[in-house]
Amino acid sequence: MDGSTLIILLVIVAIVIPMFVKKISQGEAGLREFLGRYTDTVGPGIVFLIPGIQTLRKIDIREQVITVPEQQIITKDNVGVAVDGIVYIQINDPVKSQYEISNVFMAVVSLAQTNLRSVLGTMALDETLSNRDNINARLLESLDRETGKWGVKVMRVEIKKLEPPKDIQDSMSKQMKAEREKRALILEAEGYKQSQITKNEGDKQSKILQAEGDRQSQILQAEGKAQATIAIAEADAKALELQSNAAQEFFKGQAVVKEQLNVIQNSLGGGNTKYVLDSDILTSISKSFGIK
Repeated sequence: MDGSTLIILLVIVAIVIPMFVKKISQGEAGLREFLGRYTDTVGPGIVFLIPGIQTLRKIDIREQVITVPEQQIITKDNVGVAVDGIVYIQINDPVKSQYEISNVFMAVVSLAQTNLRSVLGTMALDETLSNRDNINARLLESLDRETGKWGVKVMRVEIKKLEPPKDIQDSMSKQMKAEREKRALILEAEGYKQSQITKNEGDKQSKILQAEGDRQSQILQAEGKAQATIAIAEADAKALELQSNAAQEFFKGQAVVKEQLNVIQNSLGGGNTKYVLDSDILTSISKSFGIK
């Protein structure tokens, strides 16, 4: 076999083999058909086909992103808004996605646009701007329910753009600015009010503490005066007691001296006889009885 013949055979093999053998990659599913009729589904790997009789359709079963084109939608309060979004889908039944509908991706896009108009058309502008999560959840539920018959699972729905007309945006901007200024004034007034309350409360507490201090001072002064008065009275009473005791002792001494003198007089004979006693004797008698 010469070189030219070998080259011709290699060319024929290179042309024929791809007709017999197909490769299915990871993340794909193959739909094998026999004369245009579906026969079975094959997974990743090598698939052998009968050329001209069998064919193979490759379906991507990974999660895919579909862009929903921008469209104008009229809200419940007759305001036009520009809306677009993205839809994340995954084909979980390749057979239904190919044989139940002609173009599943176009069908999902059209269904998403229709549902956007239905959902936003029942909401006022303020609701649409502040309830994106709610809108996404409603769209996800509706789309997933409708696309299930096509073998498609809707994973997530996200609205990217949701913009009202320029004049509405300007009006909303002014409103938001006025609202911010209003909140700032309210906060400033509230702060001033709280500061005044705090100041008045501090003054009140200061006066209460001062009055309490004055009261305690007066009480202590009164207690000091009372204790001083009691001490003076006790001292006076003690002095009187001592004076009384001294007086009693004095009078008792006088009585004793008088009695002694009577004894002396009687012992000397009594009557009208007078005796002169030495002063030293009288002094000694007085000292013996404690009389000065």
